[in-house]
Amino acid sequence: MKAAILIDGAYLEMLMIKEHNRAQVDYHKLAIGLIKKVSRQVGSHIELLRTYYYHALPWSSPEPTDEEHERVQKKRGFFHRLEYLPRFSVKLGRTQRVLNDDGSTTYQQKGVDVMLASDMVYLASRGLVDHIILLAPDADYVPAVSLVKDMGIVVHLVHGGNLAASAEMRKVSDERIELDSEFVYQARRTGNVRQPDNHENEIGVSYYHRD
Repeated sequence: MKAAILIDGAYLEMLMIKEHNRAQVDYHKLAIGLIKKVSRQVGSHIELLRTYYYHALPWSSPEPTDEEHERVQKKRGFFHRLEYLPRFSVKLGRTQRVLNDDGSTTYQQKGVDVMLASDMVYLASRGLVDHIILLAPDADYVPAVSLVKDMGIVVHLVHGGNLAASAEMRKVSDERIELDSEFVYQARRTGNVRQPDNHENEIGVSYYHRD
């Protein structure tokens, strides 16, 4: 049996900030750890087809400031290094700056949820996987999860503790895996794939807003 892992990168970043003291994750270790957990859940060996990672570059103005340019370059370099991990695919949406009625500014990722849901349905419809391990909490994914379940796919929802997935997602998913402190410790980074620094991660929290 095969499984694909689909990761909402902005959610994972925020999860590490809010619940794990800005822990820096080795994404290869994370993927292997999730495959082992799912194998134990189902009582059978599961092979990883691929890990799909979804995110977006930070917003920058038409004439970027030095700070904006540096932030984009750092994030681009991080995504580039992730692409060299075994069986790892990085897919990027875009970030849009939104001026709110009260004068404040938020940043919304566009296209990320559509790509993730589309890939989930494609993998299931082509019979490429038996299990989908989904590290994405939004209720917007409920229709896609329901659809792939109808195709015979088992969906394992990965989520935080306090920063949990939506009630709808927890309900519709077949199995649930919490990224607790012990799991994150085992998946901590010791190699050379640099995580975004603290400032980038703080920016990443605002980027988690979706349309």
